[in-house]
Amino acid sequence: MEPTGCYDPMPPDVVGAVCKTTGGETMETIPFPSDVLDVSDLLDSMDIKNGTITVTVTQNFSPEEVGVAIQAGLESCIVNEGVGADESLELAADCMEGYAAVTVVVYFDESFEADKCDACKVDELSELGGDYEFCAYSIEIPCSQEEVPCGEPSASPSGSFYPSEAPSEAPTKSASPSASPTTSPSSSPTVSPSASPTSSPTASPSDSPSASPTASPSDSPSASPTTAAPSASPSYSCPERTATLVENQGETMYEDSPIKITMQNETHVGFQVLNTWGKPASSIFTQYHAGSFGETECVFEENVEVELPLETEFVAQCMQHTKISIMNIWVTDCTEDQEQAFLDLLVDNAEVPECCHPGDECKTVQYTFKIPCVDPCPPEDGGAAADNGRRLSNEHTVHDLVREKRREESSTKEFEALTGHADDNDAEDHFCVVEDYPCGANLDKVHVCHYSARDGYKTFCVPEADSDALRFYPKDYCGPCVGGYSTV
Repeated sequence: MEPTGCYDPMPPDVVGAVCKTTGGETMETIPFPSDVLDVSDLLDSMDIKNGTITVTVTQNFSPEEVGVAIQAGLESCIVNEGVGADESLELAADCMEGYAAVTVVVYFDESFEADKCDACKVDELSELGGDYEFCAYSIEIPCSQEEVPCGEPSASPSGSFYPSEAPSEAPTKSASPSASPTTSPSSSPTVSPSASPTSSPTASPSDSPSASPTASPSDSPSASPTTAAPSASPSYSCPERTATLVENQGETMYEDSPIKITMQNETHVGFQVLNTWGKPASSIFTQYHAGSFGETECVFEENVEVELPLETEFVAQCMQHTKISIMNIWVTDCTEDQEQAFLDLLVDNAEVPECCHPGDECKTVQYTFKIPCVDPCPPEDGGAAADNGRRLSNEHTVHDLVREKRREESSTKEFEALTGHADDNDAEDHFCVVEDYPCGANLDKVHVCHYSARDGYKTFCVPEADSDALRFYPKDYCGPCVGGYSTV
């Protein structure tokens, strides 16, 4: 097609789709309507590779009102209830390596209300229980344009497709050799060798050696090798696997990269987060894409010592088109002693998102990293590739670990609401001990059975110190409840 000078945005690519009930039952997938997503008004002024586009989502899923939750990249999930047919929603999405990632979740039950921290997470929604129906779509949007026809084409071509004049009647130079040989030799040797050998040898040897080697081998081998030593083989070293800092909020920088890549296989990337700020961190929050639909998880650890990695080794989902994964780190410093502090109160004032469950407000800095999912030195068969496969087989284990920690927090909070928060004490002996009834993702908490008139017997997973409250409840005991009782 001839250049037209007219452009349209390239169409989005739905890289994943699923429809389920909140009870976990898989439904027939409803195709993503072609007229739902529009980015046409925003491409002219954006940085095509790493800028920001605004995405318009139109409710063309149902003639009835539905709920729509949208998440762009690592941003917070935006929940919209009672969205009518043809009603439009708008959000900004960041482009990374020429693509923007967006997750759209549609709830087909008007009465369903989803928590904003879980509204875009397929796994969490599937475990809520009940028969509410939803569809989730993972979409990658090209941040570029394609040339298209504009207006009506002209009736005839704008340029000539024919020669401007007739060809000459005869060639300007002879295309074949002359009819007979010349009567005298040429004044200089010919540029190229003759087409065939002479009919007889020359009368005497030539006065000088020939310019090129003879066509046949010599009668005997040469007396010595032609070179003094064999040439050295080329050396090659693998480039280091590194994450790239995309953006930071706050001015304090780390001493060395806090991201250590442990695995790359194009669809997933494994990494660890280390404290490389030179002093103990009050807490480190890690937000990454844990699920295949772009779902994000946010995990935090407190009192992280220098150079030590976090307990969790993360496995992140990669974008299909760009083979990268984006993640955020928030580092907090609650130290009041200025000699021990490593963040600046005046300039390090980033905010940890609500869905990461931030604690006390402290000095905070945020870093956004781009992690490559393609190994710069692909391993040979049977080498590190096999180890990568074993790591990937643990992907859901890591995801389940995060969810298990959430359940622990919920269980502890509910137990403390019923019995009261345990007082800080240095007692070594508690009512229930981990050695007898361990629970939790790290097996560092204890199972207890608590009775209430409202709920009856219920099993909780709590810190050892909280189990001291059982001394005041004669029906309570250590360990999980025996029989068909509920568990938190």
